[in-house]
Amino acid sequence: MKRNLLSVLILALLLVNVALTAVMMISVLNTNKKTAALVDSIAMVLNLEIEKQEEDAPIPITDLDVYPIPEEMTILLKADESGQSHYAMVSVSIVMNTKDEEYATYQPMVSQRESLIKSEIMEAFGSYTKEEVEADSSIVANDIKQRLQDLFGSKFITDISFQKIVTQ
Repeated sequence: MKRNLLSVLILALLLVNVALTAVMMISVLNTNKKTAALVDSIAMVLNLEIEKQEEDAPIPITDLDVYPIPEEMTILLKADESGQSHYAMVSVSIVMNTKDEEYATYQPMVSQRESLIKSEIMEAFGSYTKEEVEADSSIVANDIKQRLQDLFGSKFITDISFQKIVTQ
């Protein structure tokens, strides 16, 4: 009888062990799934950062095409705190990436849409005061670049350069 009782006790402990192992495996699997999802999301973010660094890499000068706006533009700047109006005379060039997939499509449109481009340049300059333009013209260049990228719906325009900025 002792052997039977011992066998029943061992069987009961075995069943309890299997039940507790099942509970533990279920909880570990859920945690493992969450950890795997976290690792995947971190890997995806790191991959995006690597791709972003590749996009921000300098473009070789051989892959750049420069389109100078033919005429110098006189633009009314935003009035300063005193309410006085100022003007800027600028010569602008558009720098395009020839290796961009959309370059072949949009490059001919640059000269055809010159009036729209000038309008965007004038709007961008018109939103800055004389002091802001003189302090850092790269802010205006970045604003113009963003406006032109939005206008064309493409990132083939990589930079805006000024040959001459004269404010008065």
